[in-house]
Amino acid sequence: MRGARPGRGEDRRRRFDPDPGPSRPDPRPSDVEKPVLRRSRPLAALCAVVLLSGLAACGSESDSADEATGSSGSSGGPEEVSFTGEVGESLTAEWSGAIEQPEETTVETLVEGDGEEIAEGATVSTYVYVGNGSTQEDVFSDYDNGAPESIPNDEQVGEVFLEMMDGATYGSRVVAVTTPTDLLGPGAESNSLGLGADDSVVVVMDLVEEQEVAPTPSSDQAEDAAPDSQPSVVSEGGDPVGLDFEGIDEPALDTPVQRVVLEEGDGAKVKASDTVTVDYLGATYDADAPFDESYSRGEPLVSPLSGLIPGWSIGLDGVPVGSRVLLQIPPAYGYGTQGSPPDIPGNATLWFLIDVVEAE
Repeated sequence: MRGARPGRGEDRRRRFDPDPGPSRPDPRPSDVEKPVLRRSRPLAALCAVVLLSGLAACGSESDSADEATGSSGSSGGPEEVSFTGEVGESLTAEWSGAIEQPEETTVETLVEGDGEEIAEGATVSTYVYVGNGSTQEDVFSDYDNGAPESIPNDEQVGEVFLEMMDGATYGSRVVAVTTPTDLLGPGAESNSLGLGADDSVVVVMDLVEEQEVAPTPSSDQAEDAAPDSQPSVVSEGGDPVGLDFEGIDEPALDTPVQRVVLEEGDGAKVKASDTVTVDYLGATYDADAPFDESYSRGEPLVSPLSGLIPGWSIGLDGVPVGSRVLLQIPPAYGYGTQGSPPDIPGNATLWFLIDVVEAE
């Protein structure tokens, strides 16, 4: 989805993702590079997968008062940069000098929150900031993007993020000084943040609160549904322009992916590992208009299925090239509890009409 293409949703917001997200929602979870789900968890929107990286700050004089209110200004972190702003509300970096690239990642707590300790496996609503410590530039901020990341405290995010969340409490602001390689893994050489191989990287995580998780579907396989259980396609001039939900009940959030093959092609069957070329239209339940579509643009989406929301891989697996398919995708395999504002609310079931043009 480009703003909301089947990737992940432009206002189009960049997400620090260690995995591969639009003011048009895009089926692509995120257009920004995300850190590798392994080692440096940047994010979900930064590098390759989902999420973040960060720099850190120094503080003001009244540390104890700041900690009690959850504000910045506490001491600690690199001397060359300080951060102001309340945790979960804002963050501004003020640089006084360049930071040398460290031999190993260092992590410090700038503000200690008064919430519970973050449990292993929890998903944390987090604002991530990343700065280039060598050039003293801000290169990524969820505060600028207008929304936090949902970051899992598990091996998906990589060692840098795991270390930043280890033992931390909700409401905390944690900073790390690291290297592009430690943060972004193999993607460091071609990262979109402009980080050079010899640069230092400052990553800040504002660990706001535990993130609600979308209900787990009762099956992780697509179910072939009856056509009359799904919305009908509305066309004008031969092209789809919307979906008509008249007579269709809104499904439970744990409903598995539902699939209706409206027209079956005679090409090779799509595999989850394929790169696909598709035309598509996406809508939420009973919406007045699609949140995104490619038909009017005359520009099919070309993307690896692995770079799109999981519901696409689940629903298109085994579908012959040349087919027209209607997919109903639960929140857990779409945009989850966060959604993709402003067009896709949290915990929204999604419908995608997809014409599979090519797969290879």
